[in-house]
Amino acid sequence: MNTEAIQKFKAYFTDMQGSDPARLDEIYADQVIFIDPIHQLRGIENLKSYFSKLNENLLEGSFQFTNESIIDNTVYLQWEMKVKLKRPKQTVKATGISVLIVEQKVMSQRDYFDAGELFYENIPVLGSIIRFLKRKIASS
Repeated sequence: MNTEAIQKFKAYFTDMQGSDPARLDEIYADQVIFIDPIHQLRGIENLKSYFSKLNENLLEGSFQFTNESIIDNTVYLQWEMKVKLKRPKQTVKATGISVLIVEQKVMSQRDYFDAGELFYENIPVLGSIIRFLKRKIASS
C-alpha cells in the first residue's frame, strides 16, 4: 500500500481552488477507472479533462475528509464537500464516500453520494419540487 498516494489524493482535494489537473498524473495511474453516480471514465487523460471542465465552473471548493479506513489496497474515505459555483451562482454541499484501489498510484476510484443532494436539489424549479417531496415523505 502506497500511503504517499493517499496523502497526495487528500491534499489535492482538500483545497480544490487552483488545483492543476496536470498534477493528477502524480496521483492516478494511466489506466485509472473513475466511477460516480453520473460518470464512468477510463484513463488519466479523460479524468484530467473531466476535472478541467469542473474547475471552469468553480469559484472555490474543498473536501473535508472525516473518516478513513484502509484494508489491504482498498481505501475508504468519507468526506464532506463544499463548492461555490459560477453557474448557478451558489454554494453546494454534499457528503459521500470514495473507495480507492491503490497500488503505486490510485488505480480506481468509485464515489458514492446522493446525486439529488448535489445536483438536482440545486436546480431552481426542480430543487423546490424535490425538497417538497422529501418533506412530504418524511412526514408520512
